[in-house]
Amino acid sequence: MGAPSRLRAFGGAAGVLMLLQALAVGLYWAVEHGRAADRPGRPFEHEPLSGGEPAPDVALARPDGSELRLGALRGRAVLLHVWATWCAPCRAELPALLDLGRELRRDGGIELVAVSVDESWDVVRAFFDGDVPPEVVRSSSPAFARWLGVSTLPDTFLVRPDGTLALRFTGARDWSAPEAKLLLAGHAGSGPGNLK
Repeated sequence: MGAPSRLRAFGGAAGVLMLLQALAVGLYWAVEHGRAADRPGRPFEHEPLSGGEPAPDVALARPDGSELRLGALRGRAVLLHVWATWCAPCRAELPALLDLGRELRRDGGIELVAVSVDESWDVVRAFFDGDVPPEVVRSSSPAFARWLGVSTLPDTFLVRPDGTLALRFTGARDWSAPEAKLLLAGHAGSGPGNLK
């Protein structure tokens, strides 16, 4: 067999091997893609807080000038959200969080309290074009965020009906994800020993 014949035979064999390899990769991708579709979604990231630490019973300001004391919400689970208008991730996640909060209140009795740490109501009102949602309150004291250990905004806590902290969600989340509602509803009445 001459050199040109051997090159053609080698080229043909290499082509067949490449075709088989491409088919194997394609088959592998199809199988894995099918498996991924059957797997449950990634859990909604959170940190369990099982120490039984109580949420601070502070007075938070409502836009109408009245106060909301967190202690007045005992007996109900509370989703306590710390945010600010100057925080880009906060602004991005807030609409879905407000929607979820309204749904949780209606369906499961979980109250959303979105605590702005902005300097004044003026910037909060401007952010909402003058129509501040009832879930939004403001803390004028930096001690509130410090007590919770907030170093990055947004930061969100699930408070059990007995007033103790159950879960923490540091950073922005996709609150429209189905896992969010399931996780919150599942832990809203849990005692410290029942957290997953």
